[in-house]
Amino acid sequence: MKRLIIKKLIVISQSESRSLEVPFSKGLNIILGGNKTGKSSIIKSIFYTFGCELKRIEKDWKELISSYLIFFQYGKNQYVIIRQGKKFQIFEQSKGEYLCIIESDEFHKYSNSLMDIFGVKMPCISKEGKEFNITPPLLFRFQYIDQDEGWNKIADAFDKVGYIKDWKKNTNKYVCGYLDDKYYSLQTQKAQHIMEKEEKKKELNHNQNFVEQISNSLSQLDNSKSIEEATREIENLVQQADALRKDIFSIKAEMTIYENETYMNQHKLHIVEQNLIETEKDIEFAMKQENELVCPTCGAVYSNGLTEQMNISSDYAHCEKLKMELTEALDVTENTLSDLAQKYEQISRQLESLELKIQKSQEFISYSSYYKNKGQYEMYEACGQQLDILEKKVDKISFEIAKLDDEINEMKSKKRSKEIKDKIEGNCRILADKINVPKTFIKLRDFVQVIDHTGSETPRIVYMYQSALYLYNLERTDSPFNFYIIDTPNQQGQDTDNLESIFKSLKLIMSDDGQVIVGTERETGIEDKANNVIRLIEKRRCLSSEKYNEHIELFQKLQKLALNWVAENHKKQKEVADEMIE
Repeated sequence: MKRLIIKKLIVISQSESRSLEVPFSKGLNIILGGNKTGKSSIIKSIFYTFGCELKRIEKDWKELISSYLIFFQYGKNQYVIIRQGKKFQIFEQSKGEYLCIIESDEFHKYSNSLMDIFGVKMPCISKEGKEFNITPPLLFRFQYIDQDEGWNKIADAFDKVGYIKDWKKNTNKYVCGYLDDKYYSLQTQKAQHIMEKEEKKKELNHNQNFVEQISNSLSQLDNSKSIEEATREIENLVQQADALRKDIFSIKAEMTIYENETYMNQHKLHIVEQNLIETEKDIEFAMKQENELVCPTCGAVYSNGLTEQMNISSDYAHCEKLKMELTEALDVTENTLSDLAQKYEQISRQLESLELKIQKSQEFISYSSYYKNKGQYEMYEACGQQLDILEKKVDKISFEIAKLDDEINEMKSKKRSKEIKDKIEGNCRILADKINVPKTFIKLRDFVQVIDHTGSETPRIVYMYQSALYLYNLERTDSPFNFYIIDTPNQQGQDTDNLESIFKSLKLIMSDDGQVIVGTERETGIEDKANNVIRLIEKRRCLSSEKYNEHIELFQKLQKLALNWVAENHKKQKEVADEMIE
């Protein structure tokens, strides 16, 4: 059974070279002292050291104290927390030796380490969406009745918790054990199973698609022709392809002949056209001259009679006829080339189609040989077996999720909620009888007492409920909710009878299974039954130099250990970073 027991508190003022050590024991502890003797400051220092920010704390005290040390036991292990401003250190103590667990000025990093010690796992979410474990002010909010705020409002003594989403509602259910560590553990397991299921489903879908593809291929093979038929078909296709290739070669050769003929005719046509131009010029020149022509170059004399002019015209007519013949020949050649080109394209497409058929038939023979002659569907069967395994895994995970859902729903059941409320209300009724609170005032909402009365009853209702919750939590095996601190009930406007009834009721909660610390100005009347009584006498003089050297020596020793831890931790982080870079 793990219980949280505060062993002692040490506060150190280095500016004044003074300190204070307050020992505590299990069972009932009474801090007895008049006004301004330091009772509330000591009590607030306990929670402050754990990491709770108090709404009110003596300014002089906060400025005076430089270091806070809280020694506590959880289960069989001993620990020390040191707080200096925003810096926290946790040490584990064993046989007089100390081991540093953490040093950090990051509150949530420290808080997570402390919750690991307590074995507490309650996820919280900030209003910005950041996730972290429950923090000390939320964990301990029901275990403290503060002299300032605590007697008028339930569990509202700590500050700086408003950044956490739904902090009241969630911790109400956690502290009473309705949604406890087991619930959040189940939720975590469920989330992990859901993630695993999604991964397996993706793998399953992938395998199903693969098996389906193989199945389709095998089905096509089963329904298709034989390998012998495919071989004969390939031979026939190859023959057809060879014939087409010969046709293509023949057409290409014929096209080459026509292309050459076209070139020659185009060349002849060009010469004829040039002759026509020159002859036309000669005719025009001769028509303008006399019967005799004198060559402008050599001076020779030529006849330019009708006969000569007719001969020139005859040459022109011959050239025109030749041009017409060549043009017609070119048209015929070009049309023939166009027909041959179309035929070439058509046969080429036929050849391409045949080659594709040949390729598919060859692939068919290859696949058939593999699946039918060598594999006998081994791949298909292996994939099918893997598919069965994955389906069973998904079914198993789904079954586990369903089981977790059943457990989660059982924990959240109305029956269980009623059982917890009944137990807390039962404790409330026992206490109500002792401290003069009408039982009709007992009203729980979300497991927390509703404060809808004013006057002197309010402090007693607060005390009744938080004491009842403390008694309820004492019945739980492992939890850090077995200590309870009550500060100065005598200052809460209670008459003598009511105050005495509160003091007498302390007998109900002073079990050695837990720890109760009460700060009071007046004698309770049960000091002789208390496990520990601390008497404060002098006003504002609770610090002394008596044990300062001993305390500062211990503090400095722990600081050296913390420095070594920081250096070693930094070294490890650097090694990890270097490995990642490599």
